[in-house]
Amino acid sequence: MKQLVIFGVGKITDVAYHHFLRDGEYEVVAFTCDAEWLPPSGTHYGLPVVPFEEIECHYPPESVALFAAIGYHELNAVRAQKCQEAKAKGYTLASYVSPRADLGPWVEVGENCLILDGVGIQPGARIGHNVSLWNNVLIGHHSSVEDHCWIAAGATLGGVAVLGERCFVGLNATVGGELSIGPDSFLGAATLVLKSAPPRSVFITPGTEKFRLASDEFLRMTRMAAIGPGRK
Repeated sequence: MKQLVIFGVGKITDVAYHHFLRDGEYEVVAFTCDAEWLPPSGTHYGLPVVPFEEIECHYPPESVALFAAIGYHELNAVRAQKCQEAKAKGYTLASYVSPRADLGPWVEVGENCLILDGVGIQPGARIGHNVSLWNNVLIGHHSSVEDHCWIAAGATLGGVAVLGERCFVGLNATVGGELSIGPDSFLGAATLVLKSAPPRSVFITPGTEKFRLASDEFLRMTRMAAIGPGRK
């Protein structure tokens, strides 16, 4: 089994660690982070955490792969930078592709990708480097997700579409087919984009306003108040 060091000690690291641990292609042997973020215990999940500045001394690149488990900070630029630094040190960047994702041998997946359960990737699609696809994302046929993108759970990219580098796509957002979203764009949760957009575009859908009544008052005014066990 190949050995792996994960960069990070935060929430995204936790997600990546448990998925790598569950599916067994890699054995996680340690974590690493910038020296200023080292945990006081010096461990994470009982494994050593070593400063990234001196990682080669502890886990040389010929003996382990590395996965950068970093979020979409600064439109994914922080994660992209850390991948670049790791490669400059000579490390191979691992990817995690869930066996519960729906994809076939037609898919090209780059390095340092995180593809979680329920993701569907249709024939002809291409996934670049350092791309995160969260649960139940759908990537349509012959579409391209360029490097350093982050697509949150439930989002859909239509067929023959292009998502430019460093884009963020929020929960349940939809990008129509046969269009292009320029690099460094931000698509908020539940947005619907049906036309191509230039670089650095922002799409935001207003959130649902809180109703004026409290839940018990609302129930008393609706038929839901009469629906209980055995009343359906």
